[in-house]
Amino acid sequence: MTLKDIAEKADVSMMTVSNVINGKHKRVSAKTIEKVNNIIAEYGYVPNLSARSLTNKNSNIIGIIIFTYGNNDTDYLDENPYLHIMLQTIEVELRKNNYFTMIHSIVDKQDIIEFSKNWNVDGIIFLYPLPDDTLKALVAENICPIAVFDSRTNLPEVITVCSDDFKGLYLSTKYLINHGHSHIAFVSDYKENPLLTLRFNGYRHALEESGIPLRQEYIFPYASTYKEGIAAGKQIASLNTKITAAVTTADVSAIGLMEGARLGGYRIPAQLSVTGYDDLSLCQYTSPKLTSVSQNIRQKALCATDLLIEKIQTGTVAQSPHAVLDVEIVERQSVLSLI
Repeated sequence: MTLKDIAEKADVSMMTVSNVINGKHKRVSAKTIEKVNNIIAEYGYVPNLSARSLTNKNSNIIGIIIFTYGNNDTDYLDENPYLHIMLQTIEVELRKNNYFTMIHSIVDKQDIIEFSKNWNVDGIIFLYPLPDDTLKALVAENICPIAVFDSRTNLPEVITVCSDDFKGLYLSTKYLINHGHSHIAFVSDYKENPLLTLRFNGYRHALEESGIPLRQEYIFPYASTYKEGIAAGKQIASLNTKITAAVTTADVSAIGLMEGARLGGYRIPAQLSVTGYDDLSLCQYTSPKLTSVSQNIRQKALCATDLLIEKIQTGTVAQSPHAVLDVEIVERQSVLSLI
């Protein structure tokens, strides 16, 4: 069954059949659309997407890039539920809009330009922030529309979707302060990472606003992973300081922190209150259940995907290409009130 065969059976032109298949219904009557679709269903016709992409100069493929920042390990997805949620949400939304996904990990930022130039994709979504010089280089190449998570740039050609990271750690720290804690640890290797630095600044501002000194010995530069969280928890428990609470920049880090502190002899939250960041579903299954900052990951993923599709299909976006989404504290059981 070919396009020509369908046209003959429906007694219409091949152009009319093509318009029906491609959803261009303005010049086709409802009766004709129904007739063509019935023939397609009866004979199980499947359009040749490769041929269509050559004709339209579109591939209907969106590249999803995971930038691993020089890490060649293959476990970047194994212990990162955040990425799983982002990928799932993006893929479903793209599929609803008749796009396919191609997921690719990049170690060196120089490879980003090469990928963008050599793969036939209609758009690219970067799951991690990119340096401003890399974004400018992508814009200069003028390859295809791009969307980036957690990058803060004023480039109008780039779609960016971020959460209010400063506010997130401000709220988290303030929540602990309002529950009577003044010796609060910050657990994250934030230096050289603009996103985590924003969260650290939120932590620092909440302390300053409440008249609590920032103590360097309360800063634990561990990566935001479960394994590193365990190490941080063990260290905090071994120091026998006045620390009664800790904020983290990821739920997996907070869960590891609670486990490490327990292994060090602490009771959670009786001796150490802990807050996470992301509000993953895992927070409901820990013991105690984890209080966390929600950045509404699915909304974040949907926002970027929909803006990118709009840019691909219309050449622009009606609203600003730069979105900053709000955050909130989700209260559970991992914080003890000292008041």
